[in-house]
Amino acid sequence: MPSSEKPLEEALLAVPGSSGAVRRAVLAVGTAALVATVGGCGGGAGRGPVAAADGGSFSVGVPAWYVAHLTPARAGKSSVAEAVWTPLTRVDKDGRAVGAVAESIRSDDNRHWTVRLEEGWTFHNGEPVTAQSFADAWNAAAYGPNAMPYGYMFAAIDGYAALNPAEGRPTAKKLSGVDVVDAHTLRITLTKPLATFPYVLAGTVFAPMAKAAFKDLTAHDRRPIGNGPYRVAAPGLRPGVQEITLERYDGYAGPAGKAARIEVKSYQDDATAYTSFQAGAVDLALASGHRLARSQRTRPDSTEAAAVGGVSYLGFPLWDRRFTDPRVRRAFSLAIDRRSISRSLLQGLAEPAAGIAPDAVVGGGGRTCADCRYDPKEARRLLEEAGGWQGALTLWTEQDPLMQTVLEAVLNQLRSNLGIDRITIKAQPTEQLYPNLAQHKANGPFLLYMGAAYPALYAQAEQLFAAGSATNTTGYRGARFDALLDRAAARSGAAGSALARQAERAALKDLPLAPLYHPTTGAVHAENLTGVRLDALGDVRLPGIGIR
Repeated sequence: MPSSEKPLEEALLAVPGSSGAVRRAVLAVGTAALVATVGGCGGGAGRGPVAAADGGSFSVGVPAWYVAHLTPARAGKSSVAEAVWTPLTRVDKDGRAVGAVAESIRSDDNRHWTVRLEEGWTFHNGEPVTAQSFADAWNAAAYGPNAMPYGYMFAAIDGYAALNPAEGRPTAKKLSGVDVVDAHTLRITLTKPLATFPYVLAGTVFAPMAKAAFKDLTAHDRRPIGNGPYRVAAPGLRPGVQEITLERYDGYAGPAGKAARIEVKSYQDDATAYTSFQAGAVDLALASGHRLARSQRTRPDSTEAAAVGGVSYLGFPLWDRRFTDPRVRRAFSLAIDRRSISRSLLQGLAEPAAGIAPDAVVGGGGRTCADCRYDPKEARRLLEEAGGWQGALTLWTEQDPLMQTVLEAVLNQLRSNLGIDRITIKAQPTEQLYPNLAQHKANGPFLLYMGAAYPALYAQAEQLFAAGSATNTTGYRGARFDALLDRAAARSGAAGSALARQAERAALKDLPLAPLYHPTTGAVHAENLTGVRLDALGDVRLPGIGIR
């Protein structure tokens, strides 16, 4: 039986190690998920968590994107995805890459990797999980015509370019860098050395898929055949119905989920979910800002809070000629009072940022941004030196109450400290804002959050600044940054972290974005819920939650 605490080879444990989500980040793309489980007045259909001999049940409110898709490369990283899918590795509470489906991962040069799978893993339909299951899933995710939103995460593997040509149809349907040696062995060849690859494989985007899934990928996205501790109960996702039920999979080869059933309900934002919690519609609800702060004051014994490996930043549209002068970007950054935003507006639930990653991330916590201090006099001088500001200014962000509140504070500081009078805010849904940024349709700075895909500074730097990254929202290109990041990728441990920090410093000297603060996420739980813990990306692990 695989052990959830099983370390990979000793050499890999020195690799810098994560929300985030995508929280999460990547992975993720989008705002930080500030998750809270709230009891006492919560409860699905007003009944609260239900204890029973089989483990009982509870309900959880999540952002809509958590359940918009359920296929690995469509869903991204979330607490729901991690309940349904188990990839090759996972990141433990100490930030180490440990085996999940993988028994071992070995490499002599950090480019050519051999992965040995544990035997005994099965999908929810009883089909064995094999090396071919991973190869099939990865090929489908990376194949351009399938238009998987997270397919870009396979770009580090040899053959990705052939599946995603700049023009014309793909010349291949399979990643040349993925070789199935036998039922339980994979050989993976990367485009260049990447010492943190075991951490990359912890993302649910890299989960396997059953053969039966490929009979109808659309139907599979609504009710997937996963391999995680919970399976999606029939009928799965339905048009117009914003909830699904997860049932514990008794054939799971890893640690069993504690609750027998989890009702998952989705909401547009955390404010709506919190309101629903107050009405007794869910047991666990999203909370942020003053809601989390209030929970810390009124329910200290049932509140978890932790800094996560992410950053909220003001990105500059480098395609907009008004921001091509670095003095303008520096002026904007110096005009923002990060401490005031963190301490007063966010009630201490954030730390002012002087870099792109906090010390919760290996290699993070450095003061690598010289212009992340508050100096309104120098800000005005730089703007005047650059020719001043003419015309109106539009600030962009996501349709998220907390992000909009923060951006209003930024607006007031820019108006007061730089003398820009005509400033407006434009908020868009995440799924609309990111494509607009990619197409250079935004005509002003934008407030976004990015969580490290895994707890290494390299991951955050690659996501924010690398030329090929789908989450490089500013359009930044930096030759020195690229060279340093390539060197960091090939090195593990302290040497890799030091090179990643040099790359970070090189990018922030150019200042394509201004780090503002590192948010704190929290979990506030009912007295009869146990095992509520935050992972490295600030999300809760649903299988670990039980009911007294």
